[in-house]
Amino acid sequence: MLKKIIFGILKISLIVSVLVGCYSILGRYWSEQETRSVRVVIDLNDLKKAAAFEKIPLDKVLKQVKKIGFFELGVFEETLPDANAQGEIYYAKGGSIKKLAAFSPVFTDRLKEIKPDRTYIFAPFKESRKRLYEELNWALGQKAVRFLGEEVIEVDEAEEELRMLGLGISELQRNYLGKLGFKIVPRVWNDPRYHLGNIESKISALKNYKTIIFDGEEILGYPEGITSLAEALKKFRIGYGFVEIVKQDGDVQLKRLMEGRVVRVHSVPKDELKKLEKAEVLGRYLRAVRERQVKLLYVRPFLPPQIDALPVEFNLRFFSDLKNKLAGAKITIGGSKELAPLNMTKWQIVMIGWGVVVGAILLLNAFILLPLWALAILILAGANLLLFLAPEIVLLQKILAFGAAVIFPSLAVISSAKRLDRQRGFVFLQVLLFFFRTMVITALGIIFLAGLLADSKYMSGSMVFPAVKAALVLPMMIVAAYFLFKGGDLNLWQRGKELLRTQISVAHLLVGFILLAALGVFIARSGNFSLPVPGAEKIFRNWLEMVLFVRPRTKEFLVGYPFLFLAAVYYLKTKDWNWLWVLMAIGTIAPVSVTNTFSHIHTPLAISIIRTANGLVLGLIFGIIVAVIAGRWFKTSKEGG
Repeated sequence: MLKKIIFGILKISLIVSVLVGCYSILGRYWSEQETRSVRVVIDLNDLKKAAAFEKIPLDKVLKQVKKIGFFELGVFEETLPDANAQGEIYYAKGGSIKKLAAFSPVFTDRLKEIKPDRTYIFAPFKESRKRLYEELNWALGQKAVRFLGEEVIEVDEAEEELRMLGLGISELQRNYLGKLGFKIVPRVWNDPRYHLGNIESKISALKNYKTIIFDGEEILGYPEGITSLAEALKKFRIGYGFVEIVKQDGDVQLKRLMEGRVVRVHSVPKDELKKLEKAEVLGRYLRAVRERQVKLLYVRPFLPPQIDALPVEFNLRFFSDLKNKLAGAKITIGGSKELAPLNMTKWQIVMIGWGVVVGAILLLNAFILLPLWALAILILAGANLLLFLAPEIVLLQKILAFGAAVIFPSLAVISSAKRLDRQRGFVFLQVLLFFFRTMVITALGIIFLAGLLADSKYMSGSMVFPAVKAALVLPMMIVAAYFLFKGGDLNLWQRGKELLRTQISVAHLLVGFILLAALGVFIARSGNFSLPVPGAEKIFRNWLEMVLFVRPRTKEFLVGYPFLFLAAVYYLKTKDWNWLWVLMAIGTIAPVSVTNTFSHIHTPLAISIIRTANGLVLGLIFGIIVAVIAGRWFKTSKEGG
């Protein structure tokens, strides 16, 4: 009796946790509704190439771009060759200057001081000279750089070693673009000469820009200087443009250290752009903004020979189409309004987290009927653990969110299956109730997970849901273990002994290998950097998106839901439980996948809900078809046997 009362109290406390979770989710929803905007940044270098191809003046092209409504440009740091080509400086190796002294009159008076292995820069413009001197000084050290007179900079480094060194944003370019009404997003790349001691100085030169996007495979300062970089960016209030999907060493650490001051960027890399059609790229940009809350699109123009058209005209139409697509989705361009800060308090986390603790107790009780003393210990241990970890908000959020993603899909399938009544035989209503119970309990876990992570750090992408692959696999393993050991009327010990005596045939081994291979594909397909998507599947995905607005997950409605129905029919109609653990484990893919959808906190809630609803409806249709066929097939099999 006392035990029933305790379980009753636990279930009431679960409702309180659900209400707090819903309150947090509501705050996130309103925050998302206030920030439906995106910045569009055009790559200036590629735009210059398009203009040069047609021999059209760049300012004429830029005026057209601005007329379309895009007014931000991605500008790479200037290098010595760039500055030379712009007419800002003249530079040469000391040995070359000595050989061609007659052609280098600016150095004539100082030929005796010039050393063959050093680099000499003639910089007549004051602003450029000051910037170049400072940038070289920061990168190479004070002893390596000095003035020879007023306008010549001597660098104790070979000219070849300086060619790729980023030297800040050119004043000429900045003023030119500023007069045309464009803002600059600097593109900065790493160089081994940047370290803990000079990164802050480097970043200080970019303090007038709102966002920086790093170029190349590494973040500036990687591997040792990321902490200094984060401190400098925060000090000068510069946002870190984090390019999603594209892997850059040091990005995970920098995102974490930036504490929410991160701008999620989507860009199509040059190599990938060469393989895509315009319509595919437009769809990709729209999907990034609509489904992943990307706040900055970095757009590279198409260039010949990929396109068989005049590049300027083609790309102006491309920009215009992009603007219309965004406008059609009611997304404004500009992104002047930043994401409203949303921070979870420790008490919110503790109260929602209590729901996860209760879920864990209920799951454990499904395996082993807990005696009263064990129940009391678990309740006290759970409460103390929450209070002990409460000051460590991020750690607690991650642990509890991971727990919710593992516990509730497992609990959903196991507790719903326990309510199936074999004495009543195969009644279709029972199968439907099993399905709906499973999804309702899964929804509780989603409320806890989404409520715990309804925080700007996760919404912006600075922090992410932890251990995604483990959260996909563990519920399936828990469900498989439950039905493997709890099958039939035997206790755990008897069932264990029975399993050890099981004879394995070649057919069983083959099925086992196939299931393991399928599991491997399932895990590998869960990330951005694993298996590629086949062409036919891409077409199917695009079709689903076109028809349903938001594409449901195929593993839900083609695998998870049908197997849930199949497992329920198998349980109700056969006496043999040998394959129940396999069927239930595969069916668990459905609640796991739905929960996984909501673990992508950067995806707007409305999109996750539509995606889940689409999958649910299709899964219900496929599941009913499977249940009807299985019902007839199992009946025939039984009668035939």
